Amino acid sequence: MRHGRLPRLDLRGHTYALTCCVDRRRDLLADPDLARALIDLWVEARDRGDLLLHGYVIMPDHYHLLLTLSGAPSISSIVRRAHSAFARMVRSRGATEGRVWQRRFYDHVIRDDEDWGTKLNYLHDNPVRAGLVESAVDYVWSSASFWGTGTGPVTCDGITW
Repeated sequence: MRHGRLPRLDLRGHTYALTCCVDRRRDLLADPDLARALIDLWVEARDRGDLLLHGYVIMPDHYHLLLTLSGAPSISSIVRRAHSAFARMVRSRGATEGRVWQRRFYDHVIRDDEDWGTKLNYLHDNPVRAGLVESAVDYVWSSASFWGTGTGPVTCDGITW
């Protein structure tokens, strides 16, 4: 018996671990300009008041975020907005044609401090596990340096509970 997908939970004020993949897992985000453009879109969403951005890692073919919904009505609406803007920008540069993102993204509602720490460590360790760097703080497209040293390309928001 095949079961359908579970309904997505949209809980304003709750924190999510989010994973989104490039269509066909192409390494589109290996381009530093595109990686920077993607994280800039999420920073803009934070600056608009849609979310708090706690952590991120941009991998060549996917990304992870740890975020809290604040002003955005749903996790789906905020992902759709960022992905649409990114896809338009990518196509305008001629970097790809057709679909940019996989149809589905994955989200996990953070339940407690332990879950928050586990997800943040998981996303920071992603480039190490992939063999891209030896230490998570050395990966430029990650919030690991911010959480490790207090500096980095993007300032992250702290725990909100």
